[in-house]
Amino acid sequence: MLHAQSASGAISITVFDAGGAAVAGATVTVTGTDTGAQLRILQTNDKGIAEVPLVPPGKYNISIAAPGFKTLQQQSVNVQVGATVTLQPSLQLGEAADSVMVTGQAPLIEDRSQTIQQVIENKELTDIPLNGRNYVQAANYIPGVVPQNAGRDNSFVAYGNDGLQNSFLLDGARNVNYLRGLDNGQRDMVRPPLDALQEFTVQTSNYSAEFGAGAGALLNAITKSGTNRWHGSAYDFIRNKVLDARPYFSTAASPKQQFVQNQYGGSFGGRIIRDRLFFFGAYEGRHTKSSSFSQAPVPTALERAGDFSQSKYTVYDPATTTQAGANYTRTAFAQNRIPAARINALGQQLANLFPLPNSTSPTDPFTHYYTSFIPSKIDVKNGIGRLDYTLSNKDSFFARYGETLNNTFTGVGLPGAQDPGNTRIDSKGIGAGYTRVITQQLLNELRFSWTSIADDGLGTFARQEFIPGLLDPGITEGWPTFSITGQSTIGSQAVGNSPLHKTSGVWDWADNVSWSHGRHLTKLGGEMMWIRPNTQAASNGRGSLGFTGAFTQLPTSRSNSGYGIADMLLGYANSVNTGTTLSSQERGWYYGGYVNDQWNVTTNLTLNYGIRYELFTPFYDVDNREANFITDQDSPLYLQYIKAGIDTRLPRALIYADKNNIAPRVGFAYRVPGVKDMTVRGSFGMFYAQDQGLGITSRLSNNPPYNNYGAISQSSDQINTRTAFQLSPSQSIPRTPAVDPATFTLSPTYTGGVTSWVQHMQYGYVQQWSLSVQKQLPWSVLTEFNYVGNHGVHLLGRSNVNQPLVNNGTTVQSRRPLSSVTQSAVNQIGDWNATQYQGISARIEKRFSKGIQFRNSITYGRSFSLLSQALDVCDTCTNGDQLQNSYDHASNWGPSDFDVPFRYVLTGLFSLPTGSHAVMNNRLASAVLGGWGLSPIYVWQTGQPLTPTTSTDITNSGQTNRPNQVCSANAAAPHTIGKWFDTSCFVAQPQYTFGNTRKGAIRGPGQNQLNLSVQRDFPIPRWEGGNLNFRLEGYNVLNHVQLGNPNVTVGSTAFGTITSTAGTKPTDTSGTQRQVQAAVRLTF
Repeated sequence: MLHAQSASGAISITVFDAGGAAVAGATVTVTGTDTGAQLRILQTNDKGIAEVPLVPPGKYNISIAAPGFKTLQQQSVNVQVGATVTLQPSLQLGEAADSVMVTGQAPLIEDRSQTIQQVIENKELTDIPLNGRNYVQAANYIPGVVPQNAGRDNSFVAYGNDGLQNSFLLDGARNVNYLRGLDNGQRDMVRPPLDALQEFTVQTSNYSAEFGAGAGALLNAITKSGTNRWHGSAYDFIRNKVLDARPYFSTAASPKQQFVQNQYGGSFGGRIIRDRLFFFGAYEGRHTKSSSFSQAPVPTALERAGDFSQSKYTVYDPATTTQAGANYTRTAFAQNRIPAARINALGQQLANLFPLPNSTSPTDPFTHYYTSFIPSKIDVKNGIGRLDYTLSNKDSFFARYGETLNNTFTGVGLPGAQDPGNTRIDSKGIGAGYTRVITQQLLNELRFSWTSIADDGLGTFARQEFIPGLLDPGITEGWPTFSITGQSTIGSQAVGNSPLHKTSGVWDWADNVSWSHGRHLTKLGGEMMWIRPNTQAASNGRGSLGFTGAFTQLPTSRSNSGYGIADMLLGYANSVNTGTTLSSQERGWYYGGYVNDQWNVTTNLTLNYGIRYELFTPFYDVDNREANFITDQDSPLYLQYIKAGIDTRLPRALIYADKNNIAPRVGFAYRVPGVKDMTVRGSFGMFYAQDQGLGITSRLSNNPPYNNYGAISQSSDQINTRTAFQLSPSQSIPRTPAVDPATFTLSPTYTGGVTSWVQHMQYGYVQQWSLSVQKQLPWSVLTEFNYVGNHGVHLLGRSNVNQPLVNNGTTVQSRRPLSSVTQSAVNQIGDWNATQYQGISARIEKRFSKGIQFRNSITYGRSFSLLSQALDVCDTCTNGDQLQNSYDHASNWGPSDFDVPFRYVLTGLFSLPTGSHAVMNNRLASAVLGGWGLSPIYVWQTGQPLTPTTSTDITNSGQTNRPNQVCSANAAAPHTIGKWFDTSCFVAQPQYTFGNTRKGAIRGPGQNQLNLSVQRDFPIPRWEGGNLNFRLEGYNVLNHVQLGNPNVTVGSTAFGTITSTAGTKPTDTSGTQRQVQAAVRLTF
């Protein structure tokens, strides 16, 4: 099957006479049913074959005429994106002026392509209850797919291939996001409103050589175009807490979470020049307001004044610290009050930022709260417009522009004391295509796209340092962070990389040539991408001070004395941390070329074979702000620190490009003779992996002296106040002066962290193979059974090659193998990661007719890997994504994070049979029951794997440990919230040894959820095509509790218990309590 950069489908026609002989020279005319535009005029070859590639999705009228035969007319042939419609008409003898009208539709089976794929049309998208009207979510409901709701990507996993390997196209043009860290949680860039989409296809396994730059699924969405008739829509979806259920783990006294959402929009399209020039546009707005209940610990008015006489613990005077034998002692403040003369002015200023408490803990009268509802607000504006121009039956052109603005405000529990967060994400994209019919057999298509995204994360407070030097000089707004043990943190709440500014721009050019000759349809083409990710971030650039109570505690009884707020009032910070800002401007190129041939060997057998070459150039920095610590033991540069633009012994990107990326693809489709509408298909292919969404902290630009250098992290000895950081406007934070990169070298005492990329890495690839059987049943029902396997090798993996050796209790630093060069962790990015998947899937699908449409999808499969995701700082990794032993990668083999052995999904639309030619055909039935319909989404799946860890560093290796496993924790598990698995199966391993627990040893709770839409249509009289739809949508309508994962930390008092549900926010309905929304939608 061949089609233009997946923006179109194809029609394959073989014309016979009544005796079964091929008819050569028959004239085939293809005309758009809705546009009237004449798409193609061509003649059958000597084999009676006419191939019509590059057909935009839609409905077409096909006319076939030949001398001595009646003209055959087939109306409204539906062509879907990525699919080939096969027609084998027989002409009747007679005059050409006589016409024979064919009303039957083409078979649903695929008999030209080996690709396993699913097409989802607009009617299904707009009828089923999709939360947030997000079309990518619908991909979760097809065979072979499970959601990937964690990590850097929130899309889906297809047949065990990580969602970070998915490719996204919009109208056949690249729509991919290279934002470092994928902060917006999606790999695609522009996501149009549902009413702007005609359909989309998900190719989940073994697509043709035309496609590359990814080893996962390929999703291509097609936007609507205008027609000769005006058509459009308007809608409003409203949601609030009134009909929502109370969260499972909340108490009856707990208030419901406040939530109001209004999602509205519309679309409109039509002709500018009849049969030639068309337009279509859509807009959608979404305004979400929510609030969460907050009980923030705050000091009382007395405590803010230094009076702890009504407080629980005694406050000791650090000025009275004296040594008493091996310990130290202090004298308590008289009457447990700090004298006014001793109170630090800056400490008092910070304490006064707290609001006074308005509630007290019912179980502890000494704990006081400021109780409030934390507000949050999300405003999204999403628009898209498209033009289509048919210049002639040989030339056509389209252009599209789309943009989404997303503003998120995150409130705080202590207004005025805590800095709220404000994030703005602006994504936009242009797509254009030009198709030229050079001859009847030769066509060319040119595609271009430009996509861009900008992510800005800022605070809302004006810049205020409090302590000179606490904020990095590059920080232009916000406060530092002040952490006070026993109280809420005040100041900046986004310690990590805020403020930040990230952008990603992708320019993509592609050209495809299609050549039909004999029984062959040959296609060749190429693609080029220019990728420009930029990052400006602050690694703890706001700085932070920690007040732990260490200086007002009694050293021999710390847990029962002192307060963090008392330390603050005295002006003694136990710790001070500052960070640095990072600036990176990366550039990289992708080149791909292919040739593919579709050989229709017979009317029953089609072979597809092709080959693709791909070159990914390593990313370099425009300003050469990169350095690589060489850890390849066979390299002459071993243990040398190479800086871009200074040391020329390596390429500018500091690693070498892998240039032998050749990917063969082969497959067949066989129409079984003697069995009506049944095919058998099989395939094998190689698919090279794309950049895996690594964040900036795993890039070479994160290395010193460009980043992660000059930061300060100091802690006191908790005894002598001279080791504390003392609050004073005249006391400044020392800042390390800038270092000349040319003279910088790693120091054996450096502990800030180093990133190393292997110089000669093979680019990762996945080998895929599949076997599929399709059979069409009566009533337009399609059945499909698939076996799919794949094996990924040389994928990116992250390991600490300076991990302390585990053998004794000596200091961590002394056991680092590279301690002579650096005492920091050395995170090496290499090509050692591997994956494996084996699975079977089935679907029973009925296309929409007579008011009924449904799809049953069943998948059974197992996915294994060494690492599920090659992330940077593992901020969203599970325990299985971190190596226990960096020197034994194989010991980490186990179930992938997204390993879901069994998943069943039902989606559909079921309308009551009223009206003409229906079972209930009378006026009363139509008036009362007419227009009613149900649209369900039901999901039942098993849980995902979890990896237990120990609460302490038993190996003395400075990182996560796994325990010993002595029995099967899942076999006889009680599966209750108080004990989800058999906790006795995990015990602490002997000291200075690694535990034997394998990755994914525990299976978490599954999902059993029904989402349901109840709707009724009211046709609008005297308005052709007009319809008013009212609906009520419920998510988890049966309010079946969807449990979150249990605690898996051995030694924790909560080990094995579940304390939360799977859903974490109102906009996530995959595991929340029942939530309901109402809507009205007008279409015409």
